[in-house]
Amino acid sequence: MSEQILPRLASRLKDLDRGAYERSYGTGGVQRRTGTHQLVADLLRSLGVEFKENAKVPGARGLMADFYVNGIWVFVEPELDEKEARALSRRKNCVIIRRDSLRSDRFDHGIRVLGLSEEGRTQTIFLDDPSFNFDYAHILPRTEKCSVMHGHTSSVLVEVAGRPIEGMVVDFGTAKQLVREAVRGLDHKLFVSEKYVTSVDRESVSLKFDTVHGEFAIKAPKDTTVLLEEEATVENLAREVLGRIAPKMPRNVTSVGVYVYEGLNKGSHILAKVHQDGAQSGRKKR
Repeated sequence: MSEQILPRLASRLKDLDRGAYERSYGTGGVQRRTGTHQLVADLLRSLGVEFKENAKVPGARGLMADFYVNGIWVFVEPELDEKEARALSRRKNCVIIRRDSLRSDRFDHGIRVLGLSEEGRTQTIFLDDPSFNFDYAHILPRTEKCSVMHGHTSSVLVEVAGRPIEGMVVDFGTAKQLVREAVRGLDHKLFVSEKYVTSVDRESVSLKFDTVHGEFAIKAPKDTTVLLEEEATVENLAREVLGRIAPKMPRNVTSVGVYVYEGLNKGSHILAKVHQDGAQSGRKKR
């Protein structure tokens, strides 16, 4: 017996001596090859979701999904050749989970989820038009320069991503009208945080706060004041523009990006996902 075991162990011992060993993860007697596999299994189990492991994908010769969950084939950190990747891209209800070695910061867990079930391609259009220019005033109490009320001439650039229908993500005329309406509601307005409001009546809003230069108080017309949840920075102004545009986009649009310039050569960009169901809707031609 020892004569059979020792030769087999010898090669493994040499591998171990060179530092070549394989780490495994497991619970309940089931061994899994990566921590991400174990994480997915633990998560599904804790949620009480039924699942199968190492499930054969029908119609894909020899291809095994790491998990099969409610009709979805889940592949965890797969090593796919070009043919397998192409086969998966044509299927519905496939998801890839992988760990990315590049992380944005220490709070980023590095796990990325890639859905392969979306039909058709995703494409982006952008809109940049002189009619998207607007003027506004704001005040930032905690900054040395901007704690004095002042104004900017700004402009908006919008990008729209989604699945084209009859060759279009969204009709340019429709999208331009949405942006113009949003900009029109912001033009020649005072932007300020709502936390500085002391009183509001039918016609006016009263504001009071301390700045680095002293106390500031003003009573402004209600119709010419835009109250933001946070400080009136260009970043939050971009969020305000996005909030006025994104919900009105057609259902095939999956994300909307907004650039807001504060004067020249500086500004903020925000990108948000919308309409994730991807339902298709008809539109007029360009």
